[in-house]
Amino acid sequence: MNRRNDAHKRLWIRDRDSFGNLVDHRLIEAANRVWERARLVVVRYLADDTEAPEILEAAVDSASRAIGNHQVIRSFEPYLLKSVARESVRRLRRNQRIEYVDEEELERLAGAVPTNLEQQLDDAKRLEIVRACMDEQGRTMYDLRVLDFNWGLIATLSGYRDAHTAEVQFRKKLDKALKRFNAYQELRLKGQSRV
Repeated sequence: MNRRNDAHKRLWIRDRDSFGNLVDHRLIEAANRVWERARLVVVRYLADDTEAPEILEAAVDSASRAIGNHQVIRSFEPYLLKSVARESVRRLRRNQRIEYVDEEELERLAGAVPTNLEQQLDDAKRLEIVRACMDEQGRTMYDLRVLDFNWGLIATLSGYRDAHTAEVQFRKKLDKALKRFNAYQELRLKGQSRV
């Protein structure tokens, strides 16, 4: 019984709503009558009643503003309970999307994903060398593909008849560039073995 009284002390309905209008005294009385049921609705959805006063106070504020806009509320108690339930469900859904993780768990998760920075840098360097092994038109076509241009547009910009022709010509240019790249790699390896 003492806990119930303590919970009731947390409920405080202001005399004026957020628009500055006087809150109908019948609405305040209805809020006091439904307080215990509203608290249980919040507990049902959120497993805790700490947000119950705030939710009911917001429902009263909303109802007061609706009355100020000449909307008819036939019965205050069901209106308030339904508003409390709706807001509780909304907060439950919002809270389910947010998962709080403590620092140790976050560090463990971050450590589980190996970031091979050296491999990424090596791959980027190789790609840059392959690109350098292409002729000027091949580099332009490559850059357009990286920028997510489709083959039809690349064909138009490169002067080819259609998308298929542009793609075939690019593959030929890429094959030549890869041959140059492999020759470059072989020369590099031979140069390193002499040192």
